[in-house]
Amino acid sequence: MSDEFGDDIETSQKLDSLVILDLGIGDALQMQDSKGDNQRYYVKLIGFMNKQGLIVSHPAEGDDLLPVEDGHAFQVRGFSGRRVYEFNTSVLATSMLPYPHLHLAFPDEVGCLTMRGAMRIKPQALSGWIEPAGGDIGSIKMPMIIVDMSTSGARVHAKRNFGEIGDGIKVMFRLPIDGEEQLFEIMAIIRKSYKETLPEEQGGNEVTTYGLEFLHPEGSVRMALQGYIYKTMAEG
Repeated sequence: MSDEFGDDIETSQKLDSLVILDLGIGDALQMQDSKGDNQRYYVKLIGFMNKQGLIVSHPAEGDDLLPVEDGHAFQVRGFSGRRVYEFNTSVLATSMLPYPHLHLAFPDEVGCLTMRGAMRIKPQALSGWIEPAGGDIGSIKMPMIIVDMSTSGARVHAKRNFGEIGDGIKVMFRLPIDGEEQLFEIMAIIRKSYKETLPEEQGGNEVTTYGLEFLHPEGSVRMALQGYIYKTMAEG
């Protein structure tokens, strides 16, 4: 497996079974064409049976399904917790009923990298708001920009101080989920706080940078957040 993560890698190993990774239905996967131009597609895991096969959504661009032939070879990459995994497979069958999907061969071996920390993305111009934990209607909300984010927290820039290390806050932002804007409201704790001056290309202003720890978002909120982060990483 390629070592493109450098010093972020904790361990690298080969796994005998994909089941060890505790995959979740709806996890984002990247399928890279093993032939031709190495085109990469983003799909979702629909299900799998140990030693038998996997079922994933059919690759598409917008509303258009991409042509995929039975027997075509792919390299698949995905994310599970702090682990990045990849394996080689081929298409056993394509089906349009009851919805478009692919049956993939179950891999004989899986390459796996364990990261030192949670995998983070750097969203482009993702803005939002911070407000005190337990704030009432009309309480002050401060705009912020999310610099990077993982399923466990985020680093944000704000124009002024908004709390001390250890303070509880609420973070609010919108993400595109399945083609629609979804509002996230997540409780968090300030773990870091410091001043920094942005580079000239970013305006050169002084901002307060906060390192925030999300307080265990659960249920559909956590699944949607994971899906967005994994999709962004899978689309690379």
